[in-house]
Order: sequence, then C-alpha cells, then structure tokens
Amino acid sequence: MHEFLEELKKDHQEVKDILEKLKSSGGEKSREKLFLELKKEIQPHMKAEEKAFYPILTKEKESKENALEGFEEHHVTEMVLKELDKMGKAEERWLAKMKVFAELVDHHVEEEESKIFKDAQSVLDDEQMDEILEEFNEQKEQLKKKIK
Repeated sequence: MHEFLEELKKDHQEVKDILEKLKSSGGEKSREKLFLELKKEIQPHMKAEEKAFYPILTKEKESKENALEGFEEHHVTEMVLKELDKMGKAEERWLAKMKVFAELVDHHVEEEESKIFKDAQSVLDDEQMDEILEEFNEQKEQLKKKIK
C-alpha cells in the first residue's frame, strides 16, 4: 500500500482513538479538551482530502461515484461536528449526538479504506500518489494552525 494511503489510515486511527475517549468521557472539561483534539485531527484531514485527493478521483470514471459519496459523507460529518461544537459538553444530548457522530465517522472510514483506497490504487500511479501526499500534508498543516 502506498505511503499516502498509510498516512490516511494513521489519521483515521487517531480520530477513532479520540472518539473512543470522548464516548466514555464524563466531565465537561475533559470533553471540551478531547473535542478540541478531535477537531484538530478530523477537520484538517477532511479538508485536505477534499482539496488534494477526492477531486482527482472524481475525474476518473471508475472512482467518481465513491469519491462523490466521500465528499457528501464529509459534508454530513462537518454539519454534525458543528452542532456538537455549539452544544454544551455537559448537555445530556451531547453524548448521544457524539455516539451518532462516531458511527458516521466509522462508516465513512470503513468505506474509504475499502472502496476509495481500492479505486485510488487502480486509477493512480505512484507518482500521482506522491504528489497527492505532498499536497495533502501541506493542506493539513495549514488548516491545523487555524483551529481553535
């Protein structure tokens, strides 16, 4: 598997680990700290994929449908993330919404790692993947600096 796809898997695991901690977190302060950590991991990752990875896949007939679905899953994820951000972390409904959010993320990661990775391996060569990795990392680093 190409280094770029390995990098995405690593990011996915970091997000999953934070989500697990959030689902079992109790105190408001702990949730706020973990939620900020989550935002700093998930938002730059999604935006960098949307800028560096998905557009290339939408240009190829074999990968277009899955890439478009990935864009839409990111959109839904972003909407729920914003709702979680606005809610008080001690609110009773916050944890329920967080659990649903984690299910959305799990579903997306599963599809991305099976369908989209497979598509990428069939339509992109190593040189293209190297370029995407470079662009992805640049985008992610720029975006991480903006999250508070």
